[in-house]
Amino acid sequence: MKIRKENAGFIFIIFILLGLLGVSIYLGVSGWYFYSEQNYTTDMQLGQTFQIDVLANKASALSLNLEGSYLPNEQLPQIISVKNIDDEKAVYLRAKIFIEGAESNLLPIMIGESANWNYNETDGYYYYNNVLATQNKCTLCSSVYTPNDVMLQTTKKYIVMFIIETIEDGQNVEGLWDFNPTLN
Repeated sequence: MKIRKENAGFIFIIFILLGLLGVSIYLGVSGWYFYSEQNYTTDMQLGQTFQIDVLANKASALSLNLEGSYLPNEQLPQIISVKNIDDEKAVYLRAKIFIEGAESNLLPIMIGESANWNYNETDGYYYYNNVLATQNKCTLCSSVYTPNDVMLQTTKKYIVMFIIETIEDGQNVEGLWDFNPTLN
């Protein structure tokens, strides 16, 4: 078949449209695999004991599965310890704990009574009221619970996130965090 000059543009458009149709079909089919209904899963379950290792001037995170079948204020056993694995620097610690909910909402979750950790309602962080020496560890919590105003859906799975931030001892912790954990 001989292509005439006046038909070359038409044939070029046909090939472009066929290519776009192929790409659309591929993305439509492959996109199905990435679809999520906010049912999250990790390999770690709430209720197990975990240690979060931290280094100076870094953030560390731990995420755990949470079934939505718990009631507000129901104490859920959860032991989390924090260890400073830095060989040279003692650190200040602060922790933020939240539930990642539907539509990427961040829902609060509280920790049960824990020695040496104070909650700051202004920013929602828990602050360790001492400096954690090198190669030492402390317990962040022994239980967690959701506040009265947080309702979870029983048919959903959620992720509980523990984020630990550190600043090395000797830095201006009050200037960086707008809070001095050793004085408050």
